[in-house]
Amino acid sequence: MENYNEPILYENPYEKNKRPGFLTFLCVLTFIGSGFALLSNMLMPVFAPMLLEFLRGSSAASVPGALESYEKLVATPIWQFYISALFCATSLLGAIYMLKMKKIGFHIYVISQLIIFAIGQFLISSISTPNYFGLFITLLFIGLYTIYYKKFTNMDTEELN
Repeated sequence: MENYNEPILYENPYEKNKRPGFLTFLCVLTFIGSGFALLSNMLMPVFAPMLLEFLRGSSAASVPGALESYEKLVATPIWQFYISALFCATSLLGAIYMLKMKKIGFHIYVISQLIIFAIGQFLISSISTPNYFGLFITLLFIGLYTIYYKKFTNMDTEELN
């Protein structure tokens, strides 16, 4: 016989996928970092030559390797900056989806970040030594987002329309 005195527990669909505060914090940091990188990659081809001329006339020219580094930066083809900017934008898109608790955002973010790191490491000619700090930060954020991956949901076909 059933006991009708037990309380009925209703599942609240909003509680299931409630966004954790730390995930929001990570997404905000991603918005700041990827947004700044997007702007700098879009503006670097325009302002790098002016910055190089400014450095040549300032006391910063006496810093070992500073001028050579900026000369390599100016010599970098413009398309490499724009490709990097494109992947910074897709990284932002991934963070937006993760903010909405969607798994596709995690995948977009991870692929974008690894490509951004590879572009910075292997294409943009101003970097001659491995960027271990950049790799550490990239892997740290990927690892922190991975903690929340199980809470993310799949995209429904209704949401895509």
